[in-house]
This record gives sequence, C-alpha cells and structure tokens, in this order.
Amino acid sequence: MEALFHVNRIPDSRTKLMTALYFPFGVALVIIRLFITLHALLVTCILPKSAATSFILKTIFGVIGIQVFIQEDRRKDKNAKVIVSNHVSNLDHMIIDFIIANITPDIVGLSSFMQWLTGFRDFGSSKGTDVLEENIRKFVRESKFPVLLHPEKATTNGTGLLKFMPFPFSLGKVQPVAIQATRWPNTLAVTTLTSNIYQDFLWSLFVPYTIYKVKLLPEEECNEGESEEEFAERVRRNMAECLGVPLTEFTWSDKQDLIKRLEEEEARRQEQQKKSSQRPIGSLSSNRSVSDPELQRMMQQVLDVLPDTPASIILQDLEKTREVDLTITNILEGKVSKENNKASQASDSLLYIRKKINVDIAPSHQKYGDTTFHSVATSRMLSLEERKQIMLETARQRYKEKHGLI
Repeated sequence: MEALFHVNRIPDSRTKLMTALYFPFGVALVIIRLFITLHALLVTCILPKSAATSFILKTIFGVIGIQVFIQEDRRKDKNAKVIVSNHVSNLDHMIIDFIIANITPDIVGLSSFMQWLTGFRDFGSSKGTDVLEENIRKFVRESKFPVLLHPEKATTNGTGLLKFMPFPFSLGKVQPVAIQATRWPNTLAVTTLTSNIYQDFLWSLFVPYTIYKVKLLPEEECNEGESEEEFAERVRRNMAECLGVPLTEFTWSDKQDLIKRLEEEEARRQEQQKKSSQRPIGSLSSNRSVSDPELQRMMQQVLDVLPDTPASIILQDLEKTREVDLTITNILEGKVSKENNKASQASDSLLYIRKKINVDIAPSHQKYGDTTFHSVATSRMLSLEERKQIMLETARQRYKEKHGLI
C-alpha cells in the first residue's frame, strides 16, 4: 500500500542537500513565475472557456515550467460527455483542461474564490454525495462541455491504479485519459500522501520543470448486460495496460486509513521523544548505551579482559572514550567514576552478605559469629562489620517470615 504514495516530498539526505543548494534559485523562479501566472488568471477572466483559451493557458504554463505533451490521441467520436482519468497530482484537472476544455467538480468543499482560482466548479458537495451526484448527472445532460472525474478519488505516485468508483461509469459514454508526470530533478515527488493543490503548484514553480504526458484512449461505452462495476473495471484494466502499471485492490478509503495510521504513529513517536527528554540524564545515558550495538560489542570485549568489573562502570566509561583499550586502562588505573564504584561496591556487598546467610536455616535460628578468629585487628573489625550487616539482613528476613512475605 505504502508503495503507491510518496510520504515525503524530499526522500533522502542527498536530495535535501541538493535542494538546499538550489533553494535561492528556486525561490527566484517562484517569484518570477508567480507574476507570469497572474497573466494566466487574467486570461481566464477575459476569455470564455474554449479550445483557444485552453491553448493559451497551456502555452503560459509551459513558460512557468509546467509542460504538457500529448503522447497518443486515439479518440474517434470526440463527443463523450464524461472524461475519466487516473490521478497523479492535484494539478491533473488543469493539465487535461489544456487539451480538452472541461468542467471539474469540487468534491472537497472549497470557497467560491478558491474554486475560481483553482479551476473547480461547485456542484453542491457540501450538501452530501447524493446532491453532488445528482447535480453532475444534470450537468452532463445539459452542458456542451464534458465533466472530468477521477474515479480513483485520490492521488497516487503513478505506480499503480486504485479501484475505480462506479459512479462516473453510470453517466454514459466515457473518454479515458491516461496521465503520467515526471520532473527534474526526478527525486522530488510531484505529489505526496497529504499534499494539496497549492503545495503541488508551488513546488512545480520551484523546480526547473515538470512534464505531464497525456494519452487519450478511445471512448468506451457500457456493453449490454455489463454492470457499472464491470464497466469501470474494464476501463481501469485498459488504462493500466496503457500506462504499464499494475492494478491494485486498494481504494481511496485505504489511503485515508493509511494517513490516519501514519499520523497516529508520528504522534506516538513525538510523545516518546517528549518523555525521553524529561528523563534523568543518567537514565537516558543508560538507555542509550543498552540500545547501542556498538557499545554492547565494546563492553563485551572489556568484560572478556576484566570479567569482574560491573557492566555499568564499563558502559559509562565507554560512552566517554568510545575505545576499548582506553576503557581497560582507565579501569586498571582506577580512573572510573567513584560514585559508580561505590554503588557497585554496595551492590556487591549486599550480594555477599545475602550469600553468607544460610537459606536452609530459619532467620530466627541464624548464627552470626565468625568461624575464624583473625590475628590482624583490621580483619577482626571487618568481620564485625560483616556480622552487623548479616544481622540487619537477617532481621529483614525474619520480618518477612513473620508476616508471611516469603
């Protein structure tokens, strides 16, 4: 599913660098081309919709870097009242209008000014699908201009066709149009998963040029005994063959689900980053160390040489040195963090004391005397300290035994 869409306009670091270097020239192009675009708007205000107007607009758009070429024209009657096209960008309706003057319904619900600015017409989409479809049917019966519909209902990157909606094929004879878009540099996407018409248009002004290649297929009619769904699938199959792309079983609603899922994943990722930034520095450092495979590899090398050294001390020093030999030298020379040494010694001491407690004897029957009388005073004092610790640990065990905690 994701292969049908470009999530990002700029896909990789190399393209980002090239775009950054090109940026001043791109901005200059946008400014110049926007002034030229004003002339196109002036033409639409003065001249009525016609083939001549479409040709003038096509020429103006060629100057601003949006070039349109007809690769094939296999039309016969040229009187179909419905044009159906695949959807590779938010500018498709303009591109097709340069070749066949048509009317494109607004299915998003733009304001009147935005409809005029972008070339859409209001068919009552804000009042619901039923009203929209009924108004389109009425327009097809009465207007001399064909109506352009995108049966996919969503843009893709042109590498496959979504399932067609059957409604356009219930209106009578259709004129299939296959459209492909490329640009230079071709690493910049023509459209993205969530882009709108304004973004696609501004990026078209920013890049050196964008080329739209259009193929006009023969008109198609629904055969006797053929349902609207079968008619739609037949046209879709012909368009896919013409474009050289595969058919897919995905629909426009699957695209909406994909957008929602990616937005939820991004929200979760930002929340995790926010929580990570609020963690204590020590905790953050530890988490980073554990998740770093390079640090894990170096830590194992140090442990192979110094197996009795606590892993926490090794990890902390490796984060600073990023070198196995230097960390080993620091540990042997006693240059590691004293606080970590103290914490490690306290932990090791607790483990040692717990090992000294005979788990086979109830806490109330433990013996605390040392079995050896040391001749050195410091050893006797150490033995006394150990016995004190054992007594405290035994008291804890006795408390747990009394209250049924063990």
